[in-house]
Amino acid sequence: MARRSAKRTANPSRYVSIRFAAERADVSTDTIRRMIADGTLAAYRFRGQIRIAIEDIDAAMWPIN
Repeated sequence: MARRSAKRTANPSRYVSIRFAAERADVSTDTIRRMIADGTLAAYRFRGQIRIAIEDIDAAMWPIN
């Protein structure tokens, strides 16, 4: 399976926590953390907290053929 590089959203509408991202994608927080670590999902650090653009969460999920 080919890895997709995370593309950063130019003007995100809002940033969310790892927990919110996991709930939105219906995966565990560990899965979100792995996606960030392997570059599949772009993330940002704000004052010691990791935040993810909500559009990047949706873009990181793709259908299986």
